Amino acid sequence: MSIIIVSALVRTVFGTMSSAALREIDAEIKQRKSPAIQNWLLKLKDVAYDAENVLDRIANFGLRRRADSERGVQHKLTSFLSGKNPLLFRLKMVYEVRKIRKKLGEIADERLKFHLGEGVVENRFGETIESRETSSVVNELEIYGRDEEKEMIIRKLVGMHDQDHLSVYAIWGMGGLGKTTLVQIVYNDDRVKSHFNLQIWICVSDDFNVKRLVKAIIESIDRDVCKDTELDPLQRRLRERLQGRRFLLVLDDVWNENQVAWDDLKEVLRCGSKGSVLLVTTRIEKVALMMTTMDVHHIGCLSEEDSWFLFRQRAFTTGVEEESHIAIGKTIVKKCGGVPLAIKALGSLMRFKSHESEWLAIKESEIWQLSDDENDIFPALRLSYYNLAPQMRQCFAYCCLFPKDHVMKEKQLIQLWMANGFVPSQDQNDLYFNGHLIFKELVWRSFLQDVEINPEGNVTCKMHDLMHDLAVSIMKHETCNLEGGKVMDIPKTLRHLCFDMSSNSAILDNKRKLKFPVDGSLRSLIFHELAYKLSSSLSKQRNLRALHVAYYDHIKKWPNIVCKLEHLRYLAMSCSDIQRLPESLTRLHNLQTLKLMNSKMLLELPRGLKVMKNLCFLEIESFRSLLCTPPGLGDLIYLRELSIFIVGRDASHQIDQLKELNLGGSLSIGGLENVSNTKDAKKANLMTKNHLTSLGLLWTDGDEETHSTEYYEELLQGLQPHHNLEAIHIESYQGSKFPNWMSALTLKNLKKVSLESCRICEHLPPLGKLPSITDLDLHEMDSLKYLDEKVLTSLTSLYLSDIPELAAFPEGFLQNNNALEKLRIDSLAITTLSNVLDNLSALKVLYLCDCNHLEFLPEGLKNLGSLETLEIFDCDGLRLFPAATMEHLSSLRSLIIVNCKKLKPLSGPMTQNTALQDLELIALPELKDLPESMQLFSALEQLDIWGCEGLCSLPDWLGSLESLISLFLSNCKNLSSLSDGFKTPESLMRLDIVGCPELEKRCKKPEGEYWPKISHIDTINIGGKFVQNIKNIVVTKNIL
Repeated sequence: MSIIIVSALVRTVFGTMSSAALREIDAEIKQRKSPAIQNWLLKLKDVAYDAENVLDRIANFGLRRRADSERGVQHKLTSFLSGKNPLLFRLKMVYEVRKIRKKLGEIADERLKFHLGEGVVENRFGETIESRETSSVVNELEIYGRDEEKEMIIRKLVGMHDQDHLSVYAIWGMGGLGKTTLVQIVYNDDRVKSHFNLQIWICVSDDFNVKRLVKAIIESIDRDVCKDTELDPLQRRLRERLQGRRFLLVLDDVWNENQVAWDDLKEVLRCGSKGSVLLVTTRIEKVALMMTTMDVHHIGCLSEEDSWFLFRQRAFTTGVEEESHIAIGKTIVKKCGGVPLAIKALGSLMRFKSHESEWLAIKESEIWQLSDDENDIFPALRLSYYNLAPQMRQCFAYCCLFPKDHVMKEKQLIQLWMANGFVPSQDQNDLYFNGHLIFKELVWRSFLQDVEINPEGNVTCKMHDLMHDLAVSIMKHETCNLEGGKVMDIPKTLRHLCFDMSSNSAILDNKRKLKFPVDGSLRSLIFHELAYKLSSSLSKQRNLRALHVAYYDHIKKWPNIVCKLEHLRYLAMSCSDIQRLPESLTRLHNLQTLKLMNSKMLLELPRGLKVMKNLCFLEIESFRSLLCTPPGLGDLIYLRELSIFIVGRDASHQIDQLKELNLGGSLSIGGLENVSNTKDAKKANLMTKNHLTSLGLLWTDGDEETHSTEYYEELLQGLQPHHNLEAIHIESYQGSKFPNWMSALTLKNLKKVSLESCRICEHLPPLGKLPSITDLDLHEMDSLKYLDEKVLTSLTSLYLSDIPELAAFPEGFLQNNNALEKLRIDSLAITTLSNVLDNLSALKVLYLCDCNHLEFLPEGLKNLGSLETLEIFDCDGLRLFPAATMEHLSSLRSLIIVNCKKLKPLSGPMTQNTALQDLELIALPELKDLPESMQLFSALEQLDIWGCEGLCSLPDWLGSLESLISLFLSNCKNLSSLSDGFKTPESLMRLDIVGCPELEKRCKKPEGEYWPKISHIDTINIGGKFVQNIKNIVVTKNIL
């Protein structure tokens, strides 16, 4: 029996399962009230996983044989002798398929007992999930925290009185936020009632049938049943009712995404007088954007204060508020994340609980653990969940693998979805794009929120806590997240496991707490924030699709056990001290994502990487140590991102390997000195790579004698990228001028320019003509003498380093920039910053380093009202930093001063408090005493003093720093005493004294003379040893 026949047999099993899969929605709904259906559904999923595993093994067998032929006869012989016999494999697969068919038959028979729907489930929500019908009636006494939004919406509605066209204003947000309630109080406001001649309220829900809606609007106006059944007479009757009247029509709870259906309804409604408005509520941002004619309103969560008022109203109806209940209640309210429906539900639940133990039980439980009878929020959220397509449900629910409030990266999420087979696609080239569409849908529908794009263009998001609880309730039998010190039962049906050790908890001090599935059913295994030892038992998890190991520190050899996980699609590994990856890694033929983190020592990748045909992402952090990239990378036709390509001298390493690759994201091309012919540069086809957002072009520094200046200039001209490029880094370029493609006409989207070691360039490219540029970094520009004032006006970030010819800033430097947020000046021979800082009203970060000729900070420093962080390093000539300057820096939160040999920091008087929270004074020999001005640092939370050998004693006024949480004293060798009246602040929770021998001796527990002064502090570290309240010590064990 051939492999093709066996594969067809498995696909037949999948076909047999299709009707069961179609009934899964019905079963998923009913399982909440039926443990038997829940068990049945888990069995069905188990069989689906088993069938997928078999299909993967068959596909992997074919991939392995194809790779064998590329590796040559010797490898084939090795495989044959190792027992990988095709005949035995076929027989084994036939046996596995028969087992699956038998299980499926049993499941089909069992299904009949539950009366699950046959065929396609027509009602997406099932019998037990009903859409909530709303009306315009509202109890305003139960509404808190919506006054500003109410007033804003009313202003918009009455402000449209002269609009000829029909105005549509949309409000969107996740279920339970109070969209309907907000619109109800607007609808019933006297100003709104007097402004509109006619008000109509329609609850739309998921049935956006134009005829139904037109009929409902007529009946609302007439307050009588409409007997017309055809659309045309209905439309004519509605036009008669609306003609010449200024109306407000509320369409509440809209789910429709069909533009044609919306256009049909809107056309019927274009008959009112000027100022008529449609007010729409929806859970889906895309719907809001489709319907609105103006900006949309995203309804926010309630503040903590308003949340508490609403909870109190529900929970303490008798007016009696127990002190213990209040404290517990405030913790319970935080679980609700500012969502009114959840607050009302828990408030109503607590109304009937009088004992403190009952309140504590709710406080310690998760919302998803409450029954539907105790919890109104989940039925509301499930409406949104069941409205998703099945593949979107899987993607959303998988997100609970990460802890609450975790910042998730869009790219990583999509890669993990791909690895687990959640993203449908007919073509591997479309996988990531389809995953991106799913991500956007989940954002539009409020399942994911707080979307941000960092300066590198990476998209991040979070989940609202209640959405996280919903996902956990859906995946509780398949997913486990071991957060902090929690130890929880791991279900036998576990598929996805995440260790989050960011709180440094000792959850691994007893391996018996972790019950891993012995049948190798894990599909995702994610380790965060700590180093682990991966034991050989990891090989038992042979069906693993995703493995993520962060901070795998101080290992010098790649763990071979990883190379035996042949089903892996996603592999992210912290490489730390690893220098070479083994050739056995290329056995992972299914791998789609290979991510090498913290790879600062990495010299070499496997040479046979080209046989990994499914590879889509090859991401290497810290690739500077890499000597070369593997040959033949151009054969990887699905490769979507490649962090680094190093040009070599032989054909398999030449730049034309990039020609056919449709790369996106970030790409750096190193070893450009090995491009023998400047015309070959165009063979990289960079102009066609429209998905590239960041490009690095790197020559080897010191290679300038190999080629002429003209060679560099022609080569760089041939490396012109696509106009979509957003960031470019050019390093060790030895031409005297930059190419003409670095202009507004060709790089209109360019935001960031970084030039490093371009040593003979006297002028910058015409960056001032680039409309989008915001970031400029210039390093080791030996011949640069001028800075174009035009480019400086639009920047938000400027970094200048090692520019010897720039001894002074030009007149008017940065005077016209009111957008600059970050300014870094490093290793410049400047003597003054006068007039430079005067107008930088938006500046948040100022970094000065190795400016040894700078003696004084300028008066203009006082004008930096937005400054949040000030860091001064290695400025040996700097003498004075007056404390009075701090009074003007009202936004300053962090001040760091390091290794300034002549500086007396914060000298002189101060008259008012500052907002400073973090102060670090490091290696300052002139610091003999802590400045008395520090007494006014009332907001200071962290104080670090390192290597200040002139400091001998701590003053008694240190106890007046009422916000101080952490005090760190390190390598202050002459610091030996505390003043007689010394008293640590009551707020202090941690004290570290390291490298201060005499003070360590006097603070020793319990006999030190100063021990009584510090013994009340929660955590104390003396000489590198925790002597009190030792917390968060991790005992690292073998994992698995």
